[in-house]
Amino acid sequence: MADVSIIIPTHNRPHLLPNAVESARAAGRNTEIIVVDDASTDETASVCRELKGIKYIRLERNQGVAGARNIGILASSSDYIAFLDDDDLRLPGSLDLQTDALDAQRDSGWCCGSMLLADQSGELTGDVSSPPGSIGGDVFWQLLELDFPVMPIAVMIRKECFFRVGLFRPRLAGIDDWDMFVRLAEMYRIVCLDEPVGIYRAPTPSSAQGSSAQGRHLTRAARHQLQLLKLPRAAEASSSRRREVRLRTVNRIADTLLWNAARRLPEGAYKFACKNTLAALRLNPLRALRPMAYKRLCERLLAN
Repeated sequence: MADVSIIIPTHNRPHLLPNAVESARAAGRNTEIIVVDDASTDETASVCRELKGIKYIRLERNQGVAGARNIGILASSSDYIAFLDDDDLRLPGSLDLQTDALDAQRDSGWCCGSMLLADQSGELTGDVSSPPGSIGGDVFWQLLELDFPVMPIAVMIRKECFFRVGLFRPRLAGIDDWDMFVRLAEMYRIVCLDEPVGIYRAPTPSSAQGSSAQGRHLTRAARHQLQLLKLPRAAEASSSRRREVRLRTVNRIADTLLWNAARRLPEGAYKFACKNTLAALRLNPLRALRPMAYKRLCERLLAN
């Protein structure tokens, strides 16, 4: 049996698959690579037939990324599960690194590493996204208020954890991974590593990646947090703590939306900036109407 199963959902991007699969192959000594073709309508199937040593699953109806990951989990045969989007890359030896970390800390349910960020051409930008302070252990509250940056490419999860917390929720498109991580963190400790484990192709307003629709997804996250605050561990906390978490989250989301609106203006992403600004206004008018936020937007606009 393989040490880890790495699940690669894909849809109509066959030109990216060979590199993603090769990176997964180099990432571990004993790895099961599962490619879930989410009802592609191009040559993805023929490309996959040429890829040796993979388990290929073809879906006849589009399930979305969360649904494809769930099918990959159910088809896996390993004790550890990892994820890789078809436009990202795993770093050599990274799966072994995380497997060894979880083997050494049996009381932890999952492991998170750092990510190297790349632009849309795949070139590294020099930026690194790391768990804050490389903390580990209990990160439930940080994740609940969106103060713990983590993406599926950076995690490895014990398969047994899914039997307790459930699978990804496809109805939460765009935030299904955050929802999963919060539910995991409620019940399991995490191991955090300083070492980078993958290369993440950062989205842009025009990249057509799911994460490029930032305003819509963060607005959905703000709404869904009200449901996550009903999880048993959150519900047991004092009402004042829940209110503080809620306020910090809404403020953080509004600030993030406005900051990214200003950052993208020089690129001519006016529609993206407008959507982000309006989303921030709807979420937290008092926060979004601060003069400094609009001074930054105007400075960016004039600089363009």
